[in-house]
Amino acid sequence: MPRSSSSSSSSSDDQSKKEPARSLDTTNPQHNPATTTTTTEGTTTTNYSAGEAPNPPIGYPPAIGYPPPYQPYPPNGNHPYNLYTQPPPPHYYAYPPAATATATATSGVGTGSAFVRGFLAMLITLIIITCVASIITWLVLRPEIPVFHVDKFAVSGLNLTSPEFSAKWNATVVVENPNRKLKIYLDQVEGFVYYKENFLSSSPVDPMFLETRSRNAMAMTMAANNTEQHSVGRWVVEEMGKERSGGAVSFNVRMLVLATFKSGAWWTRHASMKVFCEDLTINFVGSEINGVLDVNNGGAKPKECVVYYD
Repeated sequence: MPRSSSSSSSSSDDQSKKEPARSLDTTNPQHNPATTTTTTEGTTTTNYSAGEAPNPPIGYPPAIGYPPPYQPYPPNGNHPYNLYTQPPPPHYYAYPPAATATATATSGVGTGSAFVRGFLAMLITLIIITCVASIITWLVLRPEIPVFHVDKFAVSGLNLTSPEFSAKWNATVVVENPNRKLKIYLDQVEGFVYYKENFLSSSPVDPMFLETRSRNAMAMTMAANNTEQHSVGRWVVEEMGKERSGGAVSFNVRMLVLATFKSGAWWTRHASMKVFCEDLTINFVGSEINGVLDVNNGGAKPKECVVYYD
């Protein structure tokens, strides 16, 4: 009898130990009729119906390598950096590639603009200095162009009847230097004679030097004989003949002068001058072929010339 009571107590103890185990299984879902369990020699195999996966065991973490779902940032901004869900922080790149290219292009443009501004400033400064120097020089030296006038003009051997036109002109031109501080060098002088606007002849003239406040006379001799190098048109000769029949013919003497103005050794200026001595009228008596315009003996006023200079 004592053995049976101990057996009963043992069996009740075993029953109480098994009860809690059945209570743990209450957390599992309801048994699915479509699920079958097969036991073969201690091995249990569970078959699931199509479209249904087993629930993972409780307490196991998710598989390594899959990031957790994206979580929005907390409102206070205190959130850890997540490599998978957040963009890289901006401070990793000091200058983005586009910003670097833009900065390089901008620096190149800035360098070019600075060079252009510097060049323009230098050019403007040079122009201002030149203008100021020219004004000061003009105020100190007061340069004036020389004065030209014709004292004597003569024509000899004027032939208007033969087929070949011929004539010879002699002119005396007085040149005055009105400057008080500048000397004038007439380096090159070329004389021309025209009938109205028709060229007749030309000749070089000897160079001349003029001291301050001085005057000098230059002699010019020009001839025309209808050579092959220069031929006067027949209509020009006929027009001169008509004017000659009235007792006088007017000619024009013109000069091209290259001059140099100097004040000691510190100031020099070169100038080109065009001199126009117009309407020099020669009177003829009868059928004479010679005529003279002499302001000294005839009492006529000197013929002033107009000067244009560059």
